[in-house]
Amino acid sequence: MKMIMKKLLQILTAAVLGTTSNADPLDKSQIAGDAKWLAHLDMQEFEHTVIGEYLISFVKEEIAKKDDSPVTFDVNRIVQELHSLTAYGSSMAFDDGPGNSGVLIAKTGSKARAIIDAYIASEEIMKDGKTGIKRLEDKDYLTYLIGNEVYLSFPQEGLLISSKEFDQIERALNVIKGQEADLNDSDSKLILSDEPGFFFLATINGIDTIKGVPPQAKILQKAKGGQFSLGERDSSLRSNIVLSTAGPEVSNQLSRIIQGMVALASFADIGGESLADLMDSVSVDEGHDRVSIDLEYPVGTITNILTAIATDHPEKDKKHSDSAEE
Repeated sequence: MKMIMKKLLQILTAAVLGTTSNADPLDKSQIAGDAKWLAHLDMQEFEHTVIGEYLISFVKEEIAKKDDSPVTFDVNRIVQELHSLTAYGSSMAFDDGPGNSGVLIAKTGSKARAIIDAYIASEEIMKDGKTGIKRLEDKDYLTYLIGNEVYLSFPQEGLLISSKEFDQIERALNVIKGQEADLNDSDSKLILSDEPGFFFLATINGIDTIKGVPPQAKILQKAKGGQFSLGERDSSLRSNIVLSTAGPEVSNQLSRIIQGMVALASFADIGGESLADLMDSVSVDEGHDRVSIDLEYPVGTITNILTAIATDHPEKDKKHSDSAEE
């Protein structure tokens, strides 16, 4: 039983790279109006892409390699329980201080709660209750405290909310119920582009206020906010990056720097795959208060690069190096 439950949990966890038959694009009414960052994964769009099929197959192979159990499951059907994932936070302070925790919202099918609940119950039996997972009886809905750090709640069917602060879970639920202001009610500039057809979106406001940015990423602090979107069209991978700026002068500076970085990257190669053609497909446009970077490239070449990265093991490189020295 424990082996079965563990395998189910692995599959649900891997569902970030899974499939679903339920469309779930980003809904602004589900996001707090004062959110400073968010990330959203729409499984419906992802399911119908070549890159999605590639990554799904990769996940299945990795699960099979690490599990010699004779029990098998239909991964595609199990991951259908996960319809979308949305994470957001209302603070730029990415630490563990009170009020700084973000929330993770998962929209699921009707069986996800039972699968997770059964896994926790089986762990309790196998470990005589010493699982590090505690069911909180004083909450209005099913809630677990995991490792005294993370709350996992099921406030209603088809909805899972997790956070390090329970108050954040309650606030997120109030936003979903329409009892607190959402992005539609605010003048937030968090969403920089609403173009449809992307299965993944990540955006942040206030990049220029983040402390402790690595030297390699200092360029980003020239921007006030940024958004990254990923999708696919006609078997080509599409990506769009939008950086908001303080004005034309900064936009021009960023545009010139980015074009130089793209030109330099065109001389690189990964696992024998040249990045020249890929970089040539990148277009950089500057506006009054923003810079946009677009890429559209055959997904087949992208998967070749990903395969090269995945199979480029340090051990193999070391052997080649030792042979060269001899």
